[in-house]
Amino acid sequence: MKKGTKAALAVAGAALSGTALYLGTGGALCYGILSKKICNKHPEELLHIPDNMKRYLKDENFRNADDWYNAINPDDTVLINDIGEKLLAKEILQDEFSHKWLIAVHGYTSRPRAMARQSIHFYKQGYNVLMPCQRAHRNQEAKFTSMGYYERYDIISWINYIISCDPDAQIVLLGVSMGSATVMMVTGEVLPENVKCCIADCGYTNCNDLFKEMITVKTGLPEFPFLSAANAFSRLFLGWNFKDCSPVDAVTLSDTPTLFIHGENDNLVPFYMMEALYESCCADKAKLAVPEAGHDEACSNRPDLYWEAVDSFVAKYN
Repeated sequence: MKKGTKAALAVAGAALSGTALYLGTGGALCYGILSKKICNKHPEELLHIPDNMKRYLKDENFRNADDWYNAINPDDTVLINDIGEKLLAKEILQDEFSHKWLIAVHGYTSRPRAMARQSIHFYKQGYNVLMPCQRAHRNQEAKFTSMGYYERYDIISWINYIISCDPDAQIVLLGVSMGSATVMMVTGEVLPENVKCCIADCGYTNCNDLFKEMITVKTGLPEFPFLSAANAFSRLFLGWNFKDCSPVDAVTLSDTPTLFIHGENDNLVPFYMMEALYESCCADKAKLAVPEAGHDEACSNRPDLYWEAVDSFVAKYN
């Protein structure tokens, strides 16, 4: 074999080894963040999580909401979407027929039950409540979450399901954390007039920004090659680009009135992201910054501020 051929083969082998290592690193990160195993790392019973039990014992609103959900213990509502995937949700209907609906969307590694605080509030005001299960969470068939990218289409399927049951439905979207990103992504799509408004609580601008924050700030690892490798793996094998999972771009296309809420002490999704989302939104909008509240704590820390803002905003459109 000629020296030139050997050299070329050596270069090609090194390139292939480098590519394999690069994608292997990205795959490890994706499995460590997005896989069903990670999304279900918490037990099904939320009160088996120590922090939730502490909150249950000291927070009357949390306790009353969880007791309400547990007493109803809703069965799964199953929906087959247009491409044959099975979607799951918890559905709680009013005893007397109502056209008012809340779709309450949980966050990363969470469960529909975690949305009980918001759901009971709307239920007491006459709303039917639908709490979808996000992809890769609980018994959903998907093996990976897409942090709102594909989940937005699931929420649109649930919107269409509600309208098929009630053509005059008036729908409020509400999401927390990843659920907030999901509902904001939904508002970037063409929606039926039945969708009246959206509540986006502690959502992020886009996945690339969020993961950059997690990888570089929280762990001290460099953005390259770790973030780019994970994104390359996601593009090739999961079908989505971190930068395309972008609520901040979606709200520029939105005509759905949106209330943005964020705790000022959020150490998971940075507080500054709310301002970027608010400024980018082209629909009617409002915002609420909750002092001293951490991630997903606005509703619990200052329920007076939270519900005054939510109720007054929703009343304008529904």
